Amino acid sequence: MKDYISGIKNKIAGVTQNPGAVFGMLYPYIIVVGIIIGIYYVQNLENISRQSVPPVLSDTTIVSDLQVKNAMDVPPINIMDVKNSTPELLAEGEKLYKTNCASCHGENGVGGGTASMGLNPAPRNFTSKDNWKNGTKLSNIYTTLQEGLPPSAMIAYEFLLPQQKFALAHFIRTSFIPNPAADSDGDLQALDATYNLSVGLQLPAQIPVKSASFLTIEENKSVNNRIDTVLSTINKYKTENGYSVFTKVVKNKKIAISFLTNNTGWKQNENNFVSVVINNVNQNGFNGFVFNLKNDEWNSLYSFMLKLI
Repeated sequence: MKDYISGIKNKIAGVTQNPGAVFGMLYPYIIVVGIIIGIYYVQNLENISRQSVPPVLSDTTIVSDLQVKNAMDVPPINIMDVKNSTPELLAEGEKLYKTNCASCHGENGVGGGTASMGLNPAPRNFTSKDNWKNGTKLSNIYTTLQEGLPPSAMIAYEFLLPQQKFALAHFIRTSFIPNPAADSDGDLQALDATYNLSVGLQLPAQIPVKSASFLTIEENKSVNNRIDTVLSTINKYKTENGYSVFTKVVKNKKIAISFLTNNTGWKQNENNFVSVVINNVNQNGFNGFVFNLKNDEWNSLYSFMLKLI
């Protein structure tokens, strides 16, 4: 035992005299710990390399169709004539508010109208000064009425004329909003420039794309049926010269038949037919071989097309 204690003391004395010896004593343990960490890393390499974030973020874009809008003539107004509230504007604004706004914002403007149940966010409480998205200036409320507040239930009031929107904005500001912010002349001029208020507009009608596609298909349904009929019967004439010429000079039968069905001026005479075909090659379903046709071939082709269409 004495020898063992003496040995320890000698080692401590050696370390005191040579600090570098400590590294020599710890080196084997460092090697062992490094090997253990390496083995653990290799065994769990699959889990380490696996990541939970998808390589492509999911598409959160919300695609919405166009809304139905009637054509409208928007008369010009002088914004300086409507920037201040008048009894007439307030009276008109009150009527518009009761018709268009009270169901959600309530008769007294504090929200909680009969149609507000379940809406998220809830319709604005006009008497509260907090969290106005556009602000309480006249120009701010006009912007809200013009554009709405998507994706909330607040729609755009584009169906109202500019003077009606000013009347409604004046009524809301006067009746419900405590100390609403005031516009500068620059604010009103910017509003005028944004919506062409002093110029007026002619707004075209607008329908959803799906409805437009449906109407287009319906309007061309009879023509499409005729084209399908021609294509279904064309093989009955395989023995005719016109058929062999047609198959030689046509690149796409359906496009060629459609083109000639929708452009009937070629039926007047053969010269018109030749002109129509060679002046629209590659767009009308025919190919470059039409430039090599002889007169008798053109005659056969013309007669054949008259029989078909």
